[in-house]
Amino acid sequence: MLSNPVFWTAGYFVFQMVVGLPIGFVLISTVLVYSLAAGIDMSLMAERVIFASLENTIVIAIPLFIFTAKVMDYGGISDRLLKFCMALVGHRPGGLAQVNVVSSVIFSGMSGDATSDISGIGQVLIRMMRNNDRYPPAYAAAVTVASSCIGPIIPPSIPMLVYAFFSSVSVGALFLGGVLPGLLMGGTMMILVAWQARRRGFPTEPRVVGRDLLIATIRATGPLLMPVILLGGIYSGAFTPTEAAAAAGAYAILLSIFLYRASSWAALYEALLESAKQSGMVFLLIGGGLALNYVFTVEKVTVAITDLILALELSRLQLLLVINLAFILMGLFLTKAPMMYVVIPALLPALQAAGVDLLHFGVMIILNMMISMITPPMGILVFIAGGLARIPIGDIFRESVPFMIALFGVLFLITVFPGIVTWLPGLYQ
Repeated sequence: MLSNPVFWTAGYFVFQMVVGLPIGFVLISTVLVYSLAAGIDMSLMAERVIFASLENTIVIAIPLFIFTAKVMDYGGISDRLLKFCMALVGHRPGGLAQVNVVSSVIFSGMSGDATSDISGIGQVLIRMMRNNDRYPPAYAAAVTVASSCIGPIIPPSIPMLVYAFFSSVSVGALFLGGVLPGLLMGGTMMILVAWQARRRGFPTEPRVVGRDLLIATIRATGPLLMPVILLGGIYSGAFTPTEAAAAAGAYAILLSIFLYRASSWAALYEALLESAKQSGMVFLLIGGGLALNYVFTVEKVTVAITDLILALELSRLQLLLVINLAFILMGLFLTKAPMMYVVIPALLPALQAAGVDLLHFGVMIILNMMISMITPPMGILVFIAGGLARIPIGDIFRESVPFMIALFGVLFLITVFPGIVTWLPGLYQ
């Protein structure tokens, strides 16, 4: 056993995770340890990673979508969309909390990343809700972190692009598959907010009507067209997903710098720098995941997982419920990255052999991982919100419980009823 390279590799991987090293470096160094222990030329794995990346143009779309979100953030788009959301739902029970949820649904069509939402527009919303003690600080943060989970479900979505890279599922199908679950998440949270508002006496905002409503809508029209350009371009055949990402970036620059004149070339440069940093992190994770997947293939780990799953003789629904439970438990102790870049690639061959629809599974498991970002003790979105807004973490977790329950309910629904995910993509096949 001690002479087995897998033993040393697994031990080294667990040690690094316990120590808390960045997951990208954990993956790369783990593969390096394996190559040394097994006597395998590291250049073989490097070659596999390079050629796998070159053959799949999806990876090019990732930095482009990240750049688009940064430009929209730097370009003053947030203010226009917030005023539109205020005009749309601010007068409803729990006005600003409703605005919080609706703005997350709309911003999901631009950012595709939960941490970007919570760090950017999320902090603005928390401050708005805390003004004049209108809402308890922890509740304001809880609504924000829960609604930020919608970001990677409604297209565009960075996690969906990564999943498409590993699974070869169509990006366009994944994007469309996330629309109804994302809207279901938003609708469920809005109903919950309305119930809490009546129960706890949360205030409403003045109703916006007539000319003011029209002005708010017109000012927000440009940003609201972004999802239309993305999905319309992909499904009309005008763009590939990568070309759509480039078109979205160009459109964001057009709005921010030339049309609204709300940004500058210096801000655009800052957006480029931030996008490069975030993209580099994602590419490091993808490269590490591909290299580790090579190890799994050589050591027949994926074959063993497939044999185990098939031996259980579970129905597809039973298998999905078991996997959901496993990911929920992993989410209590792991961040999203190890599950996305290590566990999912190892599972995909087994799921395909078991007849699981990888489109349905992809949207389902991404939603599962988003919920893990708000569940204790590793809820990274809660830590980000609490740290930036200086709100006690424990208070945010307590206020988040009803939202967690609501989101788990949505997860159960899309697991049991896969048509919620597959219906829209099926219309375009």
